[in-house]
Amino acid sequence: MSTSVPPTDIPATLPPIDIETAKLNAANLAVREHFPPNPSYIGIGSGSTIVYVVEAIKALNHPNIANIAFVPTGYQSRRVIHDAGLRDIKFDSLPNGALIDVAFDGADE
Repeated sequence: MSTSVPPTDIPATLPPIDIETAKLNAANLAVREHFPPNPSYIGIGSGSTIVYVVEAIKALNHPNIANIAFVPTGYQSRRVIHDAGLRDIKFDSLPNGALIDVAFDGADE
């Protein structure tokens, strides 16, 4: 019976990264993979990664960013949206029949 030996050029573990770098990476990946091409409403959660999500959205330089309404889940996410110069709308102010195109929350989990 032979035993397999793992290749020696692959590290057994990845080098450690700090938690904020991990959150930044998670946020960038989430926005890159899930931000729709022509959204009307984007949900913004309240987790600690949301600051990075909003930064990643701003970095997209979306041509219609002024026409996108961001729906915060609470006061803190509303502040993050405002501080980024984005437009927010309260959930209960959404027009009848409006759907949130995507919601970002818990990107670091």
